Amino acid sequence: MPALFKLRITRYLDEHGRRVPKGTPGTRVVRERSRKWYGEYRDAEGITRRVPLATDKAAAQAKLNEIVRRVERKEAGLHDPYEEHEARPLAEHLEDYRTFLRSKGSTEKHVGQTIRRIEALCDGCGFRRLSEIDAPKVAAWLAERRRAGRRFSAQTSNFYQDLAKAFCAWLQAHDRIAKNPLVTLRRLNVATDRRHDRRALTEEEFGRLLRAASEGPVVEGLSGPDRAMLYILATWTGFRRAELAALTPRSLDLDSEQATVRLPAQFSKRRKAERLPLHPAVVERLRAWLAARPDLAEGTPLFALRTPSGHFRKTSKMMRLDLERAGVAYRDEEGLFADFHANRHTFISNLSRAGVPLATAQKLARHSDPKLTASRYTHLGLDVQAGAIASLPAVPGLGAADQERGAAGDRVAAPVAGTPAADRPEPAPAVPEGSRGVTDAPKRKAPPGRGLGASCRPESPADAVHPTGFEPVTFGSVDRCSIQLSYGCDAHALAVRGGGYLTVWRPARKDVRGFSPQGRSQGEVRWLVRTARSGGPGPSLWPRGAGSVARRRGRSRRSGSLPGRRPSCGSDTRWGRRRRRRPPG
Repeated sequence: MPALFKLRITRYLDEHGRRVPKGTPGTRVVRERSRKWYGEYRDAEGITRRVPLATDKAAAQAKLNEIVRRVERKEAGLHDPYEEHEARPLAEHLEDYRTFLRSKGSTEKHVGQTIRRIEALCDGCGFRRLSEIDAPKVAAWLAERRRAGRRFSAQTSNFYQDLAKAFCAWLQAHDRIAKNPLVTLRRLNVATDRRHDRRALTEEEFGRLLRAASEGPVVEGLSGPDRAMLYILATWTGFRRAELAALTPRSLDLDSEQATVRLPAQFSKRRKAERLPLHPAVVERLRAWLAARPDLAEGTPLFALRTPSGHFRKTSKMMRLDLERAGVAYRDEEGLFADFHANRHTFISNLSRAGVPLATAQKLARHSDPKLTASRYTHLGLDVQAGAIASLPAVPGLGAADQERGAAGDRVAAPVAGTPAADRPEPAPAVPEGSRGVTDAPKRKAPPGRGLGASCRPESPADAVHPTGFEPVTFGSVDRCSIQLSYGCDAHALAVRGGGYLTVWRPARKDVRGFSPQGRSQGEVRWLVRTARSGGPGPSLWPRGAGSVARRRGRSRRSGSLPGRRPSCGSDTRWGRRRRRRPPG
C-alpha cells in the first residue's frame, strides 16, 4: 500500500549548535521531521521503493499517485517504454552517446567535435528533454547561423545537421525514442554557398613557393628547409596534415627497389594502413634532407606539426606567408584559395594532367568515391582544356554533293494516302531470296474509298532503318506493316525506312450505328484488315491481341481504341455494344 510520510532525522549538536559526530562528549540530541515528503510504494517487480517527492503535501500526494499509476499500467502491459528515458535530461543521453562513440574506436578529436556541435545545436534550440527535439526548430537555428555566421556555410550547416540526425538515429536504435524527429530534414546544396574552395598550384607557382620557403625564416616552429620538404612530400603523396604529422623515419623505405612511405591505420583518415610509392626525385630530396639531420631518432616525427600541448600548428598560415614571399596569390581572382590542403589538390590534378586513369588516381588519393576525385580535387586549367579541344578532328568540308546526300538521307515519310502523289502506282522493290519482304502474290482489290496499297510501298531498298518510336519493337518489323484497328477514321499510310510502312488513323465523326460519314462501315474495315493479313496491300505485323479481334466474326472494339486494349467504356453505353455483322463477300 503506498504511503506518504516525512522522515525522522536525528542530529547531534554541540554547545554552539554545530553538528558533531555521535558520541562526542557534551553533545545534545535533536530529533525532527524532514522538510520534504517521501513516498513508499511497491514496483512492478515487487520491490519496495522509497522516493523523495515535494515539500508540499498535496504536490507530494499527486506525484505518488502518478508513480503508482505508472506501476499499475506496467503490470497490465500498458507501460510506455520511452517514459523512463524521457524523464532523464538530454545531457545524460549525450554522455551516453559520447561513451558509445568511444567504444566504436572513434578518435578523441572526432568524439569531442561531435558532442560539441550537438550540444551547441541543442542549446541554441533550447532542447532539454528528448520530446523537445523538433525538426523545424533545428532548421530555423541552422538558417539563422548561416545568415549571421561568417564561417558557417551550407557545408558546415550540413555537418551540424548530419551529426544531430545521427544522434537521434542512435536514440531510436536503442529504444530511447519512438522515431527520429529529424528524419525529414534534407541536406542543402553546397554548390550555392561555397566560401573556401581550393585550387591547384601550377608548376611555376610551386617552384617559386619552394624557393621562398627554403630561404625563409622559421614559421610555426618549422625552419625553411623543413617547410620546403613538407610541401614536396604533401604534393607528391597527397597526405593530409594529420597524416604528415604521424610520419617518422621508420615510415620511409628508401633502400628498396621501389621506395615507399607507410602510414599506420590509426593515423589514416579512412582507418586503413597505407603504403604509397615515392617518386625518384622525391627520394633523392628525402635522402639529402635526412642526411642533414643525423640526430633525428627513429620514433621522432619528421615534421613538428604539433605543439607541446598536442594541437596542430597553423599550416595554412605557414603556407600563406611563404606564398606572399614568393609573389603568388593566396586567393586568386576566382576566389579560390591556395592553403596547405591545396597541395593535395595539386597532387590529384597532376595525376589527371599526366593521363593517369581515374581508377588509379582514386586509389592513390585514397578516396572511397571516384566522383570526389574527379569533381572536387581535379582542377584542369584553360590550357589543358584548350589542348583537349585542339585534339578533336577538323571540321570536314561540306560541298554540294554532300548537301544533296544529306537532304536525301533525311527523307523518312512518303506522301499521305489519298493524295495524287500517293495514288500513283510504284514498282515493287527487289527482295532478296529467302527474305520476308513484299511478295509477288496477287493483290486483292481494295474496297471503294481511300487507297492504301500505293502508300504502303517502301521508298527504296537502301532505306534500311528500323521504324521505332511508333509501336512496340517486335521480330520482323523491318519488312512488315502494322494497321491500327480503328473504325470510322481516315487512313493515312507513311512509308518508313527498312521496307515497312505504318498506317495512321485520323478519327472521324461517327453516328450511333457505327458507320462513318465517308461510307466505310466496320465490316469494310475488317475486310481491309483481312486483306492486309493475306498479302493484299502488303504483309502485316499484328500487335498482340489485334489479330484475334479481327477473327471474332464481326465482334469488334469501339472506334478509336488501340489494338489489344480493352475499351474504357462499359457494355451499357452505346459505344460498348457489340454488333454482329458479316464482312462483305
